[in-house]
Amino acid sequence: MEETIILLREQTVFCNRLLKLFADLTETVKNNSLDMSKIAAQIEPVIAELLKNSERSKMFLDKMKFKNFSDFIDAQEDGVKKDVAKRLLKQNGELQKKLQRTMKTLKILTDKGKNFVEFNLNVMSRTSSSTYGAEAPTGSQSGRRLFDANI
Repeated sequence: MEETIILLREQTVFCNRLLKLFADLTETVKNNSLDMSKIAAQIEPVIAELLKNSERSKMFLDKMKFKNFSDFIDAQEDGVKKDVAKRLLKQNGELQKKLQRTMKTLKILTDKGKNFVEFNLNVMSRTSSSTYGAEAPTGSQSGRRLFDANI
Protein backbone atom coordinates (compact mmCIF):
# COMPACT_ATOMS: atom_id res chain seq x y z
CA MET A 1 0.00 0.00 0.00
CA GLU A 2 2.96 2.32 0.63
CA GLU A 3 4.05 2.11 -3.00
CA THR A 4 0.51 2.87 -4.15
CA ILE A 5 0.41 6.02 -2.05
CA ILE A 6 3.84 7.11 -3.32
CA LEU A 7 2.84 6.59 -6.95
CA LEU A 8 -0.49 8.37 -6.51
CA ARG A 9 1.16 11.31 -4.69
CA GLU A 10 3.68 11.68 -7.51
CA GLN A 11 0.85 11.70 -10.04
CA THR A 12 -0.95 14.37 -8.02
CA VAL A 13 2.16 16.56 -7.93
CA PHE A 14 2.83 16.17 -11.66
CA CYS A 15 -0.81 16.80 -12.60
CA ASN A 16 -0.89 19.95 -10.44
CA ARG A 17 2.31 21.21 -12.09
CA LEU A 18 0.92 20.52 -15.54
CA LEU A 19 -2.34 22.24 -14.69
CA LYS A 20 -0.46 25.38 -13.65
CA LEU A 21 1.82 25.28 -16.70
CA PHE A 22 -1.11 24.73 -19.07
CA ALA A 23 -2.94 27.64 -17.45
CA ASP A 24 0.15 29.79 -18.07
CA LEU A 25 0.29 28.55 -21.66
CA THR A 26 -3.40 29.34 -22.17
CA GLU A 27 -2.87 32.91 -20.96
CA THR A 28 0.19 33.23 -23.19
CA VAL A 29 -1.78 32.09 -26.23
CA LYS A 30 -4.68 34.40 -25.39
CA ASN A 31 -2.30 37.37 -25.06
CA ASN A 32 -0.49 36.53 -28.33
CA SER A 33 2.79 36.48 -26.43
CA LEU A 34 5.95 34.97 -27.85
CA ASP A 35 6.91 33.26 -24.57
CA MET A 36 5.34 29.94 -25.52
CA SER A 37 8.67 28.22 -26.05
CA LYS A 38 9.70 28.92 -22.44
CA ILE A 39 6.52 27.36 -21.10
CA ALA A 40 6.74 24.42 -23.50
CA ALA A 41 10.29 23.79 -22.29
CA GLN A 42 8.95 23.65 -18.73
CA ILE A 43 6.09 21.32 -19.69
CA GLU A 44 8.22 18.68 -21.43
CA PRO A 45 10.15 17.41 -18.36
CA VAL A 46 6.98 17.25 -16.27
CA ILE A 47 5.27 15.14 -18.93
CA ALA A 48 8.36 12.91 -19.12
CA GLU A 49 8.26 12.37 -15.35
CA LEU A 50 4.53 11.68 -15.47
CA LEU A 51 5.12 9.06 -18.18
CA LYS A 52 7.81 7.41 -16.03
CA ASN A 53 5.38 7.36 -13.13
CA SER A 54 2.74 5.82 -15.38
CA GLU A 55 5.15 3.07 -16.44
CA ARG A 56 6.09 2.34 -12.81
CA SER A 57 2.40 2.26 -11.90
CA LYS A 58 1.66 -0.20 -14.69
CA MET A 59 4.55 -2.43 -13.63
CA PHE A 60 3.36 -2.32 -10.02
CA LEU A 61 -0.22 -3.21 -10.95
CA ASP A 62 0.98 -6.01 -13.25
CA LYS A 63 3.11 -7.39 -10.42
CA MET A 64 0.12 -7.26 -8.06
CA LYS A 65 -2.13 -8.72 -10.80
CA PHE A 66 -4.65 -5.86 -10.85
CA LYS A 67 -5.94 -3.83 -13.79
CA ASN A 68 -6.12 -0.47 -12.01
CA PHE A 69 -5.49 1.24 -8.70
CA SER A 70 -9.17 1.34 -7.82
CA ASP A 71 -9.44 -2.47 -7.86
CA PHE A 72 -6.17 -2.80 -5.95
CA ILE A 73 -7.22 -0.35 -3.24
CA ASP A 74 -10.65 -1.97 -2.87
CA ALA A 75 -8.97 -5.34 -2.31
CA GLN A 76 -6.90 -4.01 0.62
CA GLU A 77 -7.86 -4.11 4.28
CA ASP A 78 -9.60 -1.08 5.71
CA GLY A 79 -7.36 1.45 7.40
CA VAL A 80 -5.83 4.88 7.24
CA LYS A 81 -3.59 4.02 4.28
CA LYS A 82 -6.54 2.74 2.29
CA ASP A 83 -8.43 5.98 2.99
CA VAL A 84 -5.41 8.06 1.93
CA ALA A 85 -5.04 6.04 -1.26
CA LYS A 86 -8.74 6.40 -2.09
CA ARG A 87 -8.58 10.16 -1.52
CA LEU A 88 -5.47 10.46 -3.72
CA LEU A 89 -7.10 8.37 -6.44
CA LYS A 90 -10.20 10.57 -6.41
CA GLN A 91 -8.05 13.71 -6.46
CA ASN A 92 -6.05 12.39 -9.42
CA GLY A 93 -9.26 11.67 -11.33
CA GLU A 94 -10.46 15.24 -10.79
CA LEU A 95 -7.08 16.67 -11.81
CA GLN A 96 -7.05 14.59 -14.98
CA LYS A 97 -10.52 15.86 -15.90
CA LYS A 98 -9.32 19.45 -15.39
CA LEU A 99 -6.29 18.73 -17.57
CA GLN A 100 -8.54 17.37 -20.31
CA ARG A 101 -10.70 20.51 -20.22
CA THR A 102 -7.60 22.71 -20.30
CA MET A 103 -6.21 20.76 -23.25
CA LYS A 104 -9.50 21.19 -25.14
CA THR A 105 -9.34 24.94 -24.51
CA LEU A 106 -5.75 25.08 -25.75
CA LYS A 107 -6.67 23.10 -28.86
CA ILE A 108 -9.51 25.50 -29.64
CA LEU A 109 -7.23 28.52 -29.17
CA THR A 110 -4.46 27.08 -31.33
CA ASP A 111 -6.96 26.07 -34.05
CA LYS A 112 -8.35 29.62 -34.07
CA GLY A 113 -4.84 31.03 -34.30
CA LYS A 114 -3.95 28.64 -37.12
CA ASN A 115 -7.12 29.56 -39.03
CA PHE A 116 -6.38 33.26 -38.56
CA VAL A 117 -2.85 32.84 -39.94
CA GLU A 118 -4.11 30.77 -42.88
CA PHE A 119 -6.76 33.39 -43.66
CA ASN A 120 -4.19 36.20 -43.64
CA LEU A 121 -1.80 34.23 -45.81
CA ASN A 122 -4.60 33.54 -48.27
CA VAL A 123 -5.53 37.21 -48.38
CA MET A 124 -1.93 38.28 -48.95
CA SER A 125 -1.15 35.64 -51.55
CA ARG A 126 -4.53 35.88 -53.28
CA THR A 127 -4.12 32.36 -54.61
CA SER A 128 -6.15 30.15 -52.33
CA SER A 129 -9.46 31.95 -52.37
CA SER A 130 -11.80 32.55 -55.28
CA THR A 131 -13.01 35.76 -53.60
CA TYR A 132 -9.63 37.46 -53.36
CA GLY A 133 -7.97 35.90 -56.38
CA ALA A 134 -10.74 36.41 -58.93
CA GLU A 135 -10.06 38.46 -62.04
CA ALA A 136 -12.21 41.49 -62.72
CA PRO A 137 -15.12 40.81 -65.03
CA THR A 138 -14.45 41.94 -68.58
CA GLY A 139 -17.68 43.87 -68.86
CA SER A 140 -16.97 46.27 -66.01
CA GLN A 141 -16.99 49.99 -66.75
CA SER A 142 -13.59 50.87 -65.33
CA GLY A 143 -11.78 47.70 -66.36
CA ARG A 144 -10.01 47.72 -63.03
CA ARG A 145 -10.23 45.41 -60.08
CA LEU A 146 -11.13 46.66 -56.64
CA PHE A 147 -7.62 46.35 -55.22
CA ASP A 148 -5.63 47.90 -58.12
CA ALA A 149 -2.92 50.27 -56.91
CA ASN A 150 -3.88 53.02 -59.42
CA ILE A 151 -7.38 53.70 -58.12
